Amino acid sequence: MKKVKIIFLLIMVVFLFGCSKDNVNIDAELEKAILQEEDLSPKSGGKVNISVVEFKTLNPLLNNEKSLDQALKLVYDSLFVVDENYNIKPKLVDKYTLSQDGMSLSINLKDNILWHDGTSLTSQDVQFTINLLKTLDKSTYKSLVENVSRVEVLSDTSFNIVFKDSYSFSLENFIFPILPKNRLAGLSNEDMTLYSNNLIGSGMYKIDKYEKRKYIDLVRNEDYYDKKPYIDKVRLVIVPDKEAQESMIISLETDICKIDKIISGEFPAKRFDINNYTGNEYEFVALNFDNQYIQDINFRKALLYSIDRKKILKDVYLNNGDLVEFPLNKKSKYYNKELETVKYDVDKAKKYLSKINLDEVQFRVVVNQENFERLKEAYLIKTSLSDVGIDAQIIELSGEELTNAINNKDYDLALLGWTLPIVPDPRFNFYNDFTNYNDDNVNILIQKLISSNSESERIQNYNELEKYVSKNIPFISLLVKDKNLVLNNKIKGKLDSNEFNIYNGFENIYVSE
Repeated sequence: MKKVKIIFLLIMVVFLFGCSKDNVNIDAELEKAILQEEDLSPKSGGKVNISVVEFKTLNPLLNNEKSLDQALKLVYDSLFVVDENYNIKPKLVDKYTLSQDGMSLSINLKDNILWHDGTSLTSQDVQFTINLLKTLDKSTYKSLVENVSRVEVLSDTSFNIVFKDSYSFSLENFIFPILPKNRLAGLSNEDMTLYSNNLIGSGMYKIDKYEKRKYIDLVRNEDYYDKKPYIDKVRLVIVPDKEAQESMIISLETDICKIDKIISGEFPAKRFDINNYTGNEYEFVALNFDNQYIQDINFRKALLYSIDRKKILKDVYLNNGDLVEFPLNKKSKYYNKELETVKYDVDKAKKYLSKINLDEVQFRVVVNQENFERLKEAYLIKTSLSDVGIDAQIIELSGEELTNAINNKDYDLALLGWTLPIVPDPRFNFYNDFTNYNDDNVNILIQKLISSNSESERIQNYNELEKYVSKNIPFISLLVKDKNLVLNNKIKGKLDSNEFNIYNGFENIYVSE
């Protein structure tokens, strides 16, 4: 790709000659302009520094430090990966077939996949990893294999995964790193944590050197089976905490860092680029269905139309997010694109309120006093509700007090947020401690969805559930927040970051000279 820089010829021509009839024809002069071309074609080479917070083990299945988990995705590959829209796509997998009854998954691996020691990655490695993961109670990935009954090896590159139950999101579960059997088989759990036993992966980078509590050096895997990265070397600088990570990107000691909150002027454009990507933090209003008014669909509709979500997105989150009608990434293939974004409408809200015999009652809205953004949400919502005739009392609580209020149903509305799971199973939205909404139709639609076998059927059933929820309003969706990745602007190209892997698309970036 070449980025063309146009010299200031046009400006100079206008400045010197003005616009009279006697002036030189500007178009003719522009044709003679010399265009300076800066060659920004991707080049191999260069080094990038990123930071990871101190960790206890390099074993990617036993590690619990998220920043290291993200970085190790450069070293270890998985059967499937999550793209920037949180949809699943094959990685180590060449072909796959889910049986018609959803009880088994047949997989063929890609050819010529090598471990970093030069041996072949085989079906036996996948079988070993899944069986190992079942025994690792402390692994953050363990829940992903709970539905696996067994792995049947057919050849070095083909195998069947047999499930205990049919489950619509089976593919989404296979996003954990695959480990080499020949390196780890027979080791105790304690030995599996030793760094010396965890230096071999199958990813685009190899571990070249590890200095405990200092750094991990990665080098490009020249035998990589997939697209090779442009960048030669990556250093993982080990730091004590998140604050140190942010300090190091500001001081240019590292080149890429996820930043929770961007302060104006902190990252000047002459040194940094800020990439926003869709996160998985969902904001919503929980409703207590013990309240007789909330049980009335007309009141819930009045609430929905009286909350100015667009203003919340703009004033609280500076438009860094997406308004959603369901707890799901708006770009997901499962998101119902036909759902109309509900707009703030005082007249509609009052219309629905007129159908209710609303006594003089004050609704208790609980919120975490330690969450500044959510506090701002609360008072914006209070004002909006007041405009349509609903009296709301904001009750600011500590985290522990808020949890108790939710558990004891001591609220009418609650401003909450949750982290959307990577596996887009919608059950967590309804079967939890703070939702006391009971609807047999929802249960039927969810069961229908999680029993879907084909992708088209799954999308259709997901859309039916979303449509039903949008009409019946068991909770009020607000938005899904964006996240920020700060990069030293010597890095060119584009990362396709998501919350599961902020380095997704690392093979597409390069270092400019």
